[in-house]
Amino acid sequence: MQLYLRKRYKHFARYREITNILVRHGFGYLAYQLGLTEFLNFGQRYRLRRRLPGEGALTVREQPSPPERLRQALEELGPAFIKLGQVLSTRSDLLPPQYIAELEKLQDQVPPFPFAQVRERIQMELGAPLEEIFDQFEATPLAAASIGQVHRASLRDGRPVVVKVQRPGVEKTILTDIEILHDLARLVDRHGPWRELYRFEEMVEEFEKFLREEMDFTVEGRHAENFRQLFAGDSTVYFPAVYWDYTTSKVLTMEFVEGIKLTHPQELAGSGIDRKLVARNLAGALLRQILMHGFFHGDPHPGNLAALPGGRVVFMDFGIVGRLDEETREKIGNLVLGLLRRNTALVVRAVEELGVVPPHVDRTALQQDIDALRKKYYEIPLSRISLSESLRDIMAVAYKYRIRVPTQFTLLVKSLVTAEGVVAQLDRELSMVEIARPMGRQLLARRFSLPGIKKRLQNFLEDYCGLLSGLPHRLDRVLELAAAGELKIKAVNPDLDRMIAQLNAMVNRMVLGILLGSLIVGSSLLMGKGYTILWGLPLAEAAFIGGGVLGLALVFSILRSRKF
Repeated sequence: MQLYLRKRYKHFARYREITNILVRHGFGYLAYQLGLTEFLNFGQRYRLRRRLPGEGALTVREQPSPPERLRQALEELGPAFIKLGQVLSTRSDLLPPQYIAELEKLQDQVPPFPFAQVRERIQMELGAPLEEIFDQFEATPLAAASIGQVHRASLRDGRPVVVKVQRPGVEKTILTDIEILHDLARLVDRHGPWRELYRFEEMVEEFEKFLREEMDFTVEGRHAENFRQLFAGDSTVYFPAVYWDYTTSKVLTMEFVEGIKLTHPQELAGSGIDRKLVARNLAGALLRQILMHGFFHGDPHPGNLAALPGGRVVFMDFGIVGRLDEETREKIGNLVLGLLRRNTALVVRAVEELGVVPPHVDRTALQQDIDALRKKYYEIPLSRISLSESLRDIMAVAYKYRIRVPTQFTLLVKSLVTAEGVVAQLDRELSMVEIARPMGRQLLARRFSLPGIKKRLQNFLEDYCGLLSGLPHRLDRVLELAAAGELKIKAVNPDLDRMIAQLNAMVNRMVLGILLGSLIVGSSLLMGKGYTILWGLPLAEAAFIGGGVLGLALVFSILRSRKF
């Protein structure tokens, strides 16, 4: 407890700033629920309790919607909260569609930091003055974000590069905010209404891992190298090289590739590049990353993509990537196969295998909703089905039934939705489902090939051999306990605690009523007897006063419960 308080008041100024921003954007109730009102001054706390608008409050007509206010608050809160909003924009299993749509608009664009700080950071990290490392270095950045900014340069041997430099002081700010998020997550897990469905502390731990990786530029460099190795010899895509001699955790130097950014698809035709071929190559590359390699680009928006002559697609910015282990990849393969075959049972099974299904879920209703989706797409030719729309529909079902799906799967859905939007801009006739169909067949063939069957059988035998080898000992232990009369079976009824609490309240009221009746009857019998207690107070009157107090307490208890 002391450590918790010490951490909390160590960041007092930041807590106060966060609380003020939440209240200003209309989230005072959330600040109250999270116990943050202690960081407000007396006047602010008074207005919050009285539910009065703060100074300069907007009229109802001008008031933005709650999703808009949430986005604005996160943008004002700074880098860690912007990244949190971007991560939450992938969690359509947690948030309703209107919040997802608004969080997708979060902009991680801030004013660039001075070139003098860029020079100082490079010299500190690379151990030499900037002029000794680079032949040219543009002072004006190509882009600036909350964690770092990118400059164009060339090495002493003339090779063109881009240099990403971390913003000074950002690491300290982000780590402070992560500590605060851990504190808030613990409060929500302990007192929040969603504590039985979600573990927010686990989510913050995952988010912290994601942020720490993004702040370490060597991790991004390794991601780029991994993609280069996986797609070596593939003429449809290109991944820039990393220059490790000029890369540290806070400075990343990569090959500069001269291509046409897909933010300007209309320029492709003027350069003689086939837009339809670029679209096909992009769709094929991302689907191979997901289904074949289990390692995919997590943010394939047009600013991170470019095209080269011949329709070759260049991927850039590898700060966000997704990883799928073999088991998860197989489950996603089942989902894709179910969608391609329009098999409701297979899709339901795949959704249940992918996520954590609450024990109280209505499986019949879940089956009916999945079947409704099948009927929705049944009459549409596969070439006209939107892969992103079908996945969004499945995520909507997951949200409705509170099915928790892995973060990597939600990132996968976000990547496919983003990529399909880019593909549609380049070629409206191209269907990612049609691109995925041969890969689905390939997955199926690989799964039922001799090596695939051998591997599955080996995993099966390893799992069940361990279970069977321990079974005799466990069975012997159960029989020993049964023979000794010590075998206990625990039955859990989720409503039992609530029923016991209600029964206790009823019994307490009954006892209180009996006691009240006894006092009234007893005091009536004592009237006129002249018995007194302390300070000469007549015993009968004292009994009447006690009975009155107990009666008022009983009435108040009944009224407060609202069950009468």
